[in-house]
Amino acid sequence: MAPNSPPVTFFGYWSGQLPAVTELHFRSFLRHHPESRYELWLDEDDASAIAAPQLQWIKSHPRIAVRSFSLNALIEKHVSARPVESYDTLPRLRKLASAVHRKVAPQWARRNAWEHPQFGLTYKHSSALFAGFTRNKAYRGDLARCLVPLEHYPDACLYVDLDVAFTSDLTAQCGDKAWAYRWEDLPFANSAILYLPNKSWSTALTRKGNELENFLPWILFADHVCAELGVVVHPAKLFDPLWTPGSVLYGDPAKFFDARDNLALDMHTLSTERTLAIHWHNNWKTVPAANSIYNGLLKACEGAEQ
Repeated sequence: MAPNSPPVTFFGYWSGQLPAVTELHFRSFLRHHPESRYELWLDEDDASAIAAPQLQWIKSHPRIAVRSFSLNALIEKHVSARPVESYDTLPRLRKLASAVHRKVAPQWARRNAWEHPQFGLTYKHSSALFAGFTRNKAYRGDLARCLVPLEHYPDACLYVDLDVAFTSDLTAQCGDKAWAYRWEDLPFANSAILYLPNKSWSTALTRKGNELENFLPWILFADHVCAELGVVVHPAKLFDPLWTPGSVLYGDPAKFFDARDNLALDMHTLSTERTLAIHWHNNWKTVPAANSIYNGLLKACEGAEQ
């Protein structure tokens, strides 16, 4: 960050009961960002709460604020096509359509959809077959990372998925341009980590999402869109060793959570890879082994709740 720049506010989003495995996310944030604050946005549209015993300390930590809000209300306010209040009108049609593979969808369904080489048919908001506003939690997360800063963060903010462990101070990467990181080696970014220098960037992203009628990363963060908006796309190896050939974690999230024959050696090897974060790709219900890399990193963060 430049001298005298406003501090970066970190934030995350969750819908439902906060999983116990997210403990590493919060403790590693505190460990590596001693001067920063974090805001956790809990979606009240899904009765979100922090119930796990090992997460209770989050509620009272002086550098973490837990904020309840309605994502539906933000969608109603900022998303232009098919808002939530009038959306759920054709559930039977969508249920029937879900049984039909998107690559063989009828021509009428393709009129309001994006054809994507990796993911097939991606429906636009105006499609009768789109159900992401109310039914798809992952898509609601894609919306939240753009709409929460648009509504609440006029200055620099850094969105991070809760299945990310910090291994470095990410504020060192935060300047005057927005950034995300590459989805493997594909021509679009992963917005699991998304830095926005000020509200003008969230405004531009939301405007573009409305224009495209989709906030999925392979649509909104495609290379040509990032180039148009000026969003920098960092290499995946900085944030995602599971996508990095040669990494001790490459290719399988189980390598992060399972027991290790030589944990100390694996932890040392991981440290030499110099990643800035580790995205462990969901695994919300996974229980880490006592001698896993997950627990090795968690132990290294002991005392960070103080």
